[in-house]
Amino acid sequence: MKNPKKKLVEILFFAIFFNIYNIYSQSSNKTLAFNWFDNTVKKENLPINNGKFHTNFDKLLGTVDRYYISDKFSHANLGYENQEYFDVNLKYDIYKDELILKSEGEGLFEINLIKENVQYFKVYDRKFVNLNLDKQFPLNFRSGYYEENLIGENFIFYIKHYKDKKEIIKGTETFIDYYYKNQFVLFINGKYNLINSKSELIKIFPNEKSKINDFYLMNRNLKSENESKFMENLMRYINSI
Repeated sequence: MKNPKKKLVEILFFAIFFNIYNIYSQSSNKTLAFNWFDNTVKKENLPINNGKFHTNFDKLLGTVDRYYISDKFSHANLGYENQEYFDVNLKYDIYKDELILKSEGEGLFEINLIKENVQYFKVYDRKFVNLNLDKQFPLNFRSGYYEENLIGENFIFYIKHYKDKKEIIKGTETFIDYYYKNQFVLFINGKYNLINSKSELIKIFPNEKSKINDFYLMNRNLKSENESKFMENLMRYINSI
């Protein structure tokens, strides 16, 4: 049976939003219109307020935590169950690959959003999309949220950000040490391809072999310091050739 609260929200959406559509369509201010609706029906009643509570009991050994960029919530946009939400408070746990919402109901609490309902989110000026690649390619690909880093003329370049951890015992206590990792995926000619090495990239762009080799040679320091930025620059370079 359908959740009564969710059904009420849907009714309110069509009744209220339809009446204000003409007002806001004239100014094309989509964000303002959706925020007005969210505030009208109260944000705690929206469908996104649904999921398991987020918990984190990590005792960190260093300063690196499990989150993408920061453990603080950031204003973000979200596509959830084919509906758009603007200026919601999100943070991204890249160890568990969970998107976390700060609820604005009675008493603030943190919710792991239901992953299969998330189409995309935008945080820190980066767009992430939900790709279920392990169901298509179970041996090589990680499922979950990928940064949609570049939409080229004939390809889309994705970055999978994630973290692994080590448990370190000191005395009677166990501490966690996280370290960042990534995976690079290229969608081209209707197929997803791993490009975690130069050889894999040259197989896809054999005509650009010499230019790819030159780019690797001239940007060795960047590759060792920031591989994600190196790959982003490389894909922009290939797209411009």
